[in-house]
Amino acid sequence: MIVGFILAETALLLAGLALGHPFLGAAAAAGLVYLIIAYRRPALAWALVWIAFPFSVEVRLPGGNALYVPTEVMIALSLLAWILRARTGVALSLPRSRLNAPLVVLALVALGSVVASHYPFLGFKAWVAEAAYVAFAYAFCFLNCVDPERTERWVPWVVGLGAFWGIYGTVRVLVAGVSLQHGYGAARPFFTEHGTYSAYLAMILPLALLYTVERRGRARLGYAAASLAIGLGIAFSFTRAAWLSLIIVLPVTMGLWAWWRRSLRPVALLAGLLTLIAIAIISIGAGGRVARHAESVAETENASNLERFNRWMAAAGMTKDRPWLGVGYGAYEASYPQYRRKVITTELAYQHMGAHSEPLRLLSETGVFGLLASVWFLAVVVVIGMRVFLRSTDRRARLLALAMLAAFGTYAVHGIFNSYLGIDKITIPFWASLGVIAALGRELA
Repeated sequence: MIVGFILAETALLLAGLALGHPFLGAAAAAGLVYLIIAYRRPALAWALVWIAFPFSVEVRLPGGNALYVPTEVMIALSLLAWILRARTGVALSLPRSRLNAPLVVLALVALGSVVASHYPFLGFKAWVAEAAYVAFAYAFCFLNCVDPERTERWVPWVVGLGAFWGIYGTVRVLVAGVSLQHGYGAARPFFTEHGTYSAYLAMILPLALLYTVERRGRARLGYAAASLAIGLGIAFSFTRAAWLSLIIVLPVTMGLWAWWRRSLRPVALLAGLLTLIAIAIISIGAGGRVARHAESVAETENASNLERFNRWMAAAGMTKDRPWLGVGYGAYEASYPQYRRKVITTELAYQHMGAHSEPLRLLSETGVFGLLASVWFLAVVVVIGMRVFLRSTDRRARLLALAMLAAFGTYAVHGIFNSYLGIDKITIPFWASLGVIAALGRELA
């Protein structure tokens, strides 16, 4: 087997050289290595995707299609390997959960909207891509994160990577000359705009903060430093929706922890974190810019605000025309030119982008049925997460449940103003957090 593997790797590399595409040959050889890892060590393969997805870039393919590389290639190879494991006797079965029914209904409604859409091929591609993310992120965590002690081993890696990206964006703003006016390209070329960057960091920050107040000694200092790095990255991303999500979610999260542990330590931690971030912002002379950017949320002449209204009105028009199943899952962008309003015109009006609101995207693409199914699914997530936090006898499970609920909560708030599901940098942590909640809830099922 080892000899065959070596020969296959050599053949792929030589084929790439012979065809004049050595990098393609090397990529194919790396893909074969990853496929074997995914078959033999699924958890390691999953961890490699978590490490890789923030570095992914969107690659445009012939025909107008796009692919996030290497994330979506690695996910496809992982799913193939897991299917092969199932066929060779390593059974894969989904345990019972209250989340199974709403998730299936949501998937069927989305698929039904695709069938009824004017863009069925486009919608089916989007549906398959999202199903792959759900199978990879949600189903894997649901199956493998039942043991809180084992699941906690992922926390330093998740928080550490979040801290890396917080430092990366902060350094680019302070050193690399990224504009302090809006920080739009703070984490380029990997996070092409500030919304996905800040949403990713905002989902990780509650986890870092909770483990700061839970740990002792050097571990506490490490998590505190990571929290500061992540917080600075979010601050310098200049993303109003992310700021608002944390303003709403963090006090509730830390308040629940304080009630559970009978301690006011989180109050001091939040105050200290905000003080350090404020000092950093003021010391570089960005305090005025931050204040003006926060105030711009209510400015009627702000181009971002105007275009958001543009997209929302288009979503309302789609819903009015097709109220029950919408224009079709994944079809908002293709349908938008037909519903674009001429009353409000900005330089962004003709750009290819989404609905700028997750609820409105669901409503316009999958109709009332899709929105209700989504609300049902997400409500069950919250119920399960709160049951674990309030009733579990395992301290680790309660802490993880609270952290995952907070991660979900930040995107739930952020998603009112932006729509990022379908982008690997948001979709993977979003579905993974829901999968962990579902897994922890199995002990109380």
